[in-house]
Order: sequence, then C-alpha cells, then structure tokens
Amino acid sequence: MRIGETLNIRLQDIDSKRMLIHIKGGKGRKDRYVPLSPKILLLLREYYKMYKPDIYLFEGKKENPIPKAVQEKF
Repeated sequence: MRIGETLNIRLQDIDSKRMLIHIKGGKGRKDRYVPLSPKILLLLREYYKMYKPDIYLFEGKKENPIPKAVQEKF
C-alpha cells in the first residue's frame, strides 16, 4: 500500500471478516482490495481503542484525513 492510500482509509473500508482492506481511488484512480494480515488487524484494533477515530482510520483535525502537506513528509 502507498502512504497516501493508507492515510485515506476509512473505518468502513476494513473488512475484518474477509480480512481485506478496500483501497478506493488508488494509483490510476482505481479501486482494489489488499489482504489484511491477522497481526496487522490486532495492531489496528489496539490503535482504534487508543485513538477512537470516527471516520478515517488516521485522522487529522476535525475528522478529516491527514493533510497532503503532512503526507508528503513521509
């Protein structure tokens, strides 16, 4: 996964039953699914309990994804 795709993941994009993450508008503005490993799922659950995001998995201010300017620093 690309960093921009990761930072734009919404909570609803994670399918823990099928162990998939739905990437919307990735490279070439195409949607795709990527596998979700059990270890990453555990880490994401711990992250969720700690930060309690509302819409995006990794939120900036006011429930928005992290801004592009910050993304470019990665």
